[in-house]
Amino acid sequence: MVLGKRIKEEREKRNLTQDQLAQTLNVSRQAISKWELGTAYPDIERLITLSDFFDISLDNLIKGDPDLKDSITIDNSDAPQTNFWDFLIRGGWIIVAIVWIIGAAIKIIWG
Repeated sequence: MVLGKRIKEEREKRNLTQDQLAQTLNVSRQAISKWELGTAYPDIERLITLSDFFDISLDNLIKGDPDLKDSITIDNSDAPQTNFWDFLIRGGWIIVAIVWIIGAAIKIIWG
């Protein structure tokens, strides 16, 4: 496990215990242990935090770990992307209503 070894190597370089790293990342010590043993992987947010904390690139942190590469998936089902026209169709009427109300208020004020 390349990633687990890298995490352990970088942690030990900084003379940190698993507990100390866990507190920094707001995870359990067991999570750090699992990452280092290769029985689990950090989520993408934790990978980014690790790379920032260790001051190494994500590429440098995970490169060469085929198991991790295979386990990374992109799930777009929870967050459908909305383009400008979809936004106008779905929520544009609110903007039109607000603009109309503001316009009517200005017309009343200015006569």
